[in-house]
Amino acid sequence: MRDNDNLAFTVDEYRERLDTVRKGMAERGVDIALVSVPENIYYLTGYTTLGYYMYQVLMVPIDDEPLLLTYREERINVERLSWLDRHVDYTVTDDPIAVTVDTVRGLGVAGRTLSIEEGGYFFPIRTYRRLVESLGDVRWVDGTGLVESARLVKSDAELGFIRRAATATMAGMVDALAEARPGKTENDVAAAVYAATLRHGSEYPGSPPYVISGERSGLPHGTWEGRELRDGDIVFLEFSGCVKRYSAAMMRTAFLGTPPQSVTGRATAVVDALETAIATIRPGATSGEVDAAARKAIGAHGFGDHTHETGYSIGVCYPPGWNESHIMNLHPGDDTVLRPNMVFHLVPSLIVPELNGHVGFSETVVVTENGCEVLTDKRVPRELQVLS
Repeated sequence: MRDNDNLAFTVDEYRERLDTVRKGMAERGVDIALVSVPENIYYLTGYTTLGYYMYQVLMVPIDDEPLLLTYREERINVERLSWLDRHVDYTVTDDPIAVTVDTVRGLGVAGRTLSIEEGGYFFPIRTYRRLVESLGDVRWVDGTGLVESARLVKSDAELGFIRRAATATMAGMVDALAEARPGKTENDVAAAVYAATLRHGSEYPGSPPYVISGERSGLPHGTWEGRELRDGDIVFLEFSGCVKRYSAAMMRTAFLGTPPQSVTGRATAVVDALETAIATIRPGATSGEVDAAARKAIGAHGFGDHTHETGYSIGVCYPPGWNESHIMNLHPGDDTVLRPNMVFHLVPSLIVPELNGHVGFSETVVVTENGCEVLTDKRVPRELQVLS
């Protein structure tokens, strides 16, 4: 493991992460872990690239230095951006699976147990089958969660990047709301989001901003389509800033003109649910308790449940998303206990069927030793933004 001025974290922190993962490997009886999830590779090594859509795999022996296999063009990224000493590449004319098999065999795997991240987006079934067929003298187990479990509780250094991402996010929300006026378009608002977040230090986010208005505001995960904003529109905004691949997201809802009761009533209910969830979060509370408290708050206003989890873990991200909901989310009946330095994006919302619309408010929060700190609430109040 070598030091590198381009690393986001100290070599000692990377070593601690690797030690944690190896403890998990020992518990599962894994001799070599094959890691393909881009966030996990970055978390363990510092290596980052937009070329993660190309085949790549990090091999983590339980008793030796990791080895990264990537496309040859990525070699300079490995050298400049990571602490890795061992790297193998393949060319455009090579079969990357065959190179993987040869490399794995060189590690002495006969009779040993290998794990593979069966839940990863970028490790298709065809690749998995070829590896299993080609390495028939090893035992395979699912390695999903080996790295993710280490990622769940953030270090102070990680929290520093999330705080910087929150600063960019809040700046984007201020400028988006300033741009949202009748006659402007969703594209104008989205451009304001990008301009402000980037100027305040954000990298490319894990997902494009959700900027939707009027009858389009009820579309889940919708993006801008050039629609012109009009009086009487809901304008729904949700996006994140991203620093060193660490995200902080927030959601606000605005209304152009005088909002009807169908909007103000739901906005009040959602804000109450969000604030109730914030007040419930503390070390020792469970995921299910936070979710139940938020749903009860919405119910007290006479509305049904929101249609998804109350929140999810957020941290390291690459497209297609900024969330870590596959690691942990706040959902009904979940008995996972909250611990200090867990970070969540709380996302209660309600559909407004009368307008084919959607009302939502969210915050990125961190569990503290005594409760909960909100990271994204310093610039735009947690209330319906009524825009003249």
